[in-house]
Amino acid sequence: MGRMTPGMVENKISVVVGEPKGGVVVIHVSGSVDHVHYYQLEEAIQTQLDRKQLRLVVNLSSLTYISSAGINTLGHACSQYEKVKGKLCYVRPSNTAQWHFFTTIGVDQIFPWATSVEEAVKQVAPPAA
Repeated sequence: MGRMTPGMVENKISVVVGEPKGGVVVIHVSGSVDHVHYYQLEEAIQTQLDRKQLRLVVNLSSLTYISSAGINTLGHACSQYEKVKGKLCYVRPSNTAQWHFFTTIGVDQIFPWATSVEEAVKQVAPPAA
């Protein structure tokens, strides 16, 4: 990216897939999901679908930016999980401006959201026996 100057924000994304616990996998996303790096999120979600992992939480609490390609990735994941009768939930960004963006474009109404990883896991977890 070249030399950073004061005030510049480096576009870094981190996508970390946790081990399955209680039938649920959590993908932790932090940083910037821009038009160049969105594929890392897309691949992480697709890998879970390929593994027949039907209960997924995507933790966006540390998200700092998301492009339209990233939003499309989230929407496509919702569609894919509906098709396979799986359960998916996103943890809303703690960055107020980022959450405001989601509410402005309306995805707060169409994607499944939770305010914490714990709440999201409860939403997608299999029923207790």
